[in-house]
Amino acid sequence: MSRLTVSIVNYRTPDLVIECIDSLRAHAPTGIELEIVVVENASGDGSAERIATARPDVRVIRSECNLGFAGGNNLALRACDSEYVLLLNSDAKVEAGTLDGLIAALDARPRAAAVGARIVNATDGADQDYPCRFPTLPEMVRRALGGPQFPGRGRSEPVELERLHGACMLIRGAALRDVGLLDDGFFMYDEDVDWCVRARARGWSLWLVPALRVLHHGGSSSQRAPSGQRTRDARGDTALRMRIELRRSRYRLYRKHRGLVELLLLKALTDLVMLLACVRTLARWLALPSERDGATAMLRNHLRVLGLNPFAGGRDALEP
Repeated sequence: MSRLTVSIVNYRTPDLVIECIDSLRAHAPTGIELEIVVVENASGDGSAERIATARPDVRVIRSECNLGFAGGNNLALRACDSEYVLLLNSDAKVEAGTLDGLIAALDARPRAAAVGARIVNATDGADQDYPCRFPTLPEMVRRALGGPQFPGRGRSEPVELERLHGACMLIRGAALRDVGLLDDGFFMYDEDVDWCVRARARGWSLWLVPALRVLHHGGSSSQRAPSGQRTRDARGDTALRMRIELRRSRYRLYRKHRGLVELLLLKALTDLVMLLACVRTLARWLALPSERDGATAMLRNHLRVLGLNPFAGGRDALEP
C-alpha cells in the first residue's frame, strides 16, 4: 500500500495542530496509508506534551531549538521514503476530498513534482493571496502596486505555476529525493520558492488544483497574517522579527538564483523602502506621544533591516 506522510511544524499552536490532525483523519485519502508527523519546534509552552497526549497515534519529533519552517520539516522528511509527502501548515485544515484530489492530480502528471490546493480563509472561505511567480524585482513592484494574486480564481482545471504555496504542497516522494530537502538556511519565507525553482530546474512541473481547497488561519505562529489581510503596522515581537526574516530570506533566494546585479538592486530597493518607512514612523513618533513605544520598536526594526548584509549566509533561530 502506498503511504502519504504529512509533515506539520508546530510553534506555539498546539490547539490548531490538533484541529489540523483531526481534519486529516476525518478526510484521510482512500486506499493509502496516512502517517502524520508533527515537529515540535522548541515552543517552550508544553505543546509537545499537549499534542502527544491528545493524539497519541501521531509521531511527534521534538527539536532542541526552533529550526524554522524548512529546518523543522526536514526533521520529518530526512528519512522519509513515502510515495507522497504533504507539507501542511499547523494552522490549516483539509476538506473532504482534498487529499484524494491532490493525489489524483499528481498521479495524472508523471513529471509533476508537486501539486497544491487553493488557500482560503478558515473563517469565510475567501481566497487568500497565492503568489505564483518568482519574486523578481519587477514582480515585487507589480505586487506592491497590484496587490494579491489569485491564480485559481475562476478556474476549474489544474494550472501550471512557477511556484506553489508552502502552506499546502503535496510532493511526489521521488521528486523530493531527486530535488532534495528544503534549504534550512531559510528560517522562514521563500524556502518553498527555492524548492520550486530547484524542482523546475531538474525538469519537474508544479500544478495548482483550483477545485480543491485548504482552510488556513494564517499568521498563527509568525503573528503575520497572509498578504492581503495583514495590517501595515503589526508590532508584536514575533511579527517584527518576521519582517527581518522575510528580507533575510529574500536575499538568500537572490544569492542562490539571481545575479549579483539583481541582488544589489534588491538591497537598494529594500533600503529605499525602509528609509521611507523610517521617515513615516518617525513622524508618527513626533505626532502621537501615546504611540511612541510601538513606533520606537518599529523604527528599531526598520534599522535592523537596513543593517542586513545581503551577502551574509547566517540566520538566527527564534528563541522561545
